Amino acid sequence: MDETILVNYLQGECNDEEAARVEAWCEEGPENRKALEQLYYTFFVGERIAVMNTVDTEASLEQFKSAIREKEKKAKRKSISIRWGRYATVAAAFLTGLVFAGGIAWGLLSNKLSDYEVITAAGQRAQTVLPDGSKVWLNASSKIVYHNSFWSSDRQIDLSGEAYFEVSHDKHAPFIVNSKQIKTCVLGTKFNVRARQDENRVVTTLLQGLVRVDSPRTEENGYLLKPGQTLNVNTDTYQAELIEYNQPTDVLLWINGKLEFKQQSLLEITNIMEKLYDIKFIYKDETLKSERFTGEFSTDSTADEILNVLMHTNHFSYKKDGRIVRMMKK
Repeated sequence: MDETILVNYLQGECNDEEAARVEAWCEEGPENRKALEQLYYTFFVGERIAVMNTVDTEASLEQFKSAIREKEKKAKRKSISIRWGRYATVAAAFLTGLVFAGGIAWGLLSNKLSDYEVITAAGQRAQTVLPDGSKVWLNASSKIVYHNSFWSSDRQIDLSGEAYFEVSHDKHAPFIVNSKQIKTCVLGTKFNVRARQDENRVVTTLLQGLVRVDSPRTEENGYLLKPGQTLNVNTDTYQAELIEYNQPTDVLLWINGKLEFKQQSLLEITNIMEKLYDIKFIYKDETLKSERFTGEFSTDSTADEILNVLMHTNHFSYKKDGRIVRMMKK
């Protein structure tokens, strides 16, 4: 690979075709990736250390060449195809400087490659902007980790809890949310993922754009969601259930932290609760659907807490069996 292209790639000056060539070259073998890594260190860290007066350039260059020869013997290869050319002197200075300025180099790299993490406590919600410009809203008791990686073009996010994402579009950098071995892969879109620790499922709702949801069972040929669709994946069996809602935005009511019902029918209320709590209501008496209620609740309330308040009107009772809630008239 031509050094000029590698340097342009590191400086962000490559066109799309050249960037693709460099990334493909890196994937061909660990020695290519190591070579690019060394060039990266040389340019972005070595230039800060090369000014040290204590650097013995010639000795460092010989040490550098000896290290390469030793690596060649171990790998049983006759030659290295990478031409260091005019960068050898700077590289030598960098290698010598490691002894004196390792802390500086580590600090620079740590700042560039450290992960971005946001955690919310019980009853707390948060909004943040990720390093790539994407916006995220976190529900209570949730955590996201945005992984900064020099080598991967993917934007990898680990999620525990629930979050709504508005992803900054980048066709060259897929945005991937990892939750309990379930991957939600997007390029640019708006979607909600619920993956609470105490639940054996991951629920993805798409509001805008297109996402693919992968599980160990789908083998990278996952479920494609359209706006308005929700995919519920059981994390024990990896069985998936696809649901379509007339008002999928109801899943985002948690962002405001409260539920307000003003003379709304019980059917309207339970439809909202189905989306928020991933449960299914079955009415034993159809007349219950038209009963109307007014009240305000926190989105941190459980489904049982809301139903117990509503049922004090003596109009209904309910029985919950797993995800199924059966509504009965008293």
